[in-house]
Amino acid sequence: MKLLLPHRFKKTGAIIAPIGFILWICMQLGLITRVLMIVFGEKPETSNSSPYHLANVIIATISFISFLAGIYFVTFSREKIEDEMVQRTRLDSFQFAALAQIIFIIIGLLLMIFFKEPNEGGLMFFFISVIFLFWLCFIARFNYILHIKIK
Repeated sequence: MKLLLPHRFKKTGAIIAPIGFILWICMQLGLITRVLMIVFGEKPETSNSSPYHLANVIIATISFISFLAGIYFVTFSREKIEDEMVQRTRLDSFQFAALAQIIFIIIGLLLMIFFKEPNEGGLMFFFISVIFLFWLCFIARFNYILHIKIK
């Protein structure tokens, strides 16, 4: 496949993705706001125009994009030896991840219908989880087949 990145991007992605994910989780838990309060010594305002809200939005955006970029780098980087077996394993892993994602979506939507209708935040979390599940499932299966099961 000619669209793959050089192998060195895999290491970069393996560093960027967890950092972005951890930073995003810290922002969701409100740890970033607490750090800003300690640094600046002010009480956060509740309005959406406060500097704390703006900082949270910027950090959330940067961390989420860096997580997605890291996942992209890990997923679409060549292996050291890129042969037909690796290409076949990559294709099989994409198919497995797509199947797992579809099953997760169906089960999740059925659970939402039968138990309760989620609020806006719950629905957003569900769809972000669907994105994470696909890519993490692909990476886990691809690396398991290629590096653990074969050896």
